[in-house]
Amino acid sequence: MKITNKITNFSLLAGINRVIIPTQVSALAKSIENMGVLRPIVTAVITFITGKPVRYIIDGQHLYFALTQLKMPYPSIEIKIKTPEELIHKIALLNSSSKSWKIVDYILAWSFTSKHYVKLNHYFNTYDIDISILAAVLSGKTGDSASTIPHIKKGTFKIVNETANVKILDYITDMLKIVPRMTRYENKYVIREYIKFIKNTPKYNHSSYLVKLEKNKKQFILATQEEGLLQDLFRSLL
Repeated sequence: MKITNKITNFSLLAGINRVIIPTQVSALAKSIENMGVLRPIVTAVITFITGKPVRYIIDGQHLYFALTQLKMPYPSIEIKIKTPEELIHKIALLNSSSKSWKIVDYILAWSFTSKHYVKLNHYFNTYDIDISILAAVLSGKTGDSASTIPHIKKGTFKIVNETANVKILDYITDMLKIVPRMTRYENKYVIREYIKFIKNTPKYNHSSYLVKLEKNKKQFILATQEEGLLQDLFRSLL
């Protein structure tokens, strides 16, 4: 692959590239003034986004704006990208070399190609619930996030029974208002046990159950540290 300074027109991948941080651009510009450009901008000519060939910045968007600020040429290198899936994987790989992608980065990136990720991002912004648990519930799992995160990263995450599972998210939110959060582990444990309980209780009445939970919340607060107690406590209020 050949590095060139001749290309001047680049487009950004809105919704996939990370948000531009102006202070980072300025800091990079100062570094370039002192040490020069140490790496090229990574680009790819992609047709499947607009139906026409467009040169996009795959990695180095802050470098691009720093060089623009300094009115300097843009050293760039071109890679081949043929599919949306290949685009996401290569961006994740390139970005992880400097700063690992968080799960939210994958969600935003895959939102580019999947409505399931658009909805996942919407619900993540709506509910104050750990993203791994949120995704597990929406995909029909009983609060078990172990197998959900790899699917999110691979682009294979799917929401199932959306209406019913969003109702479960509402139930969880109401429950957490009564049973205060403790540690991260305890919070996940409480949610997981609560989901198992309501899924195994065909005649569960949420509004009446909340009244009972409020009256007995001290028992649940103490039980969050004791594995195995919560299921019995949840059932004792029926």
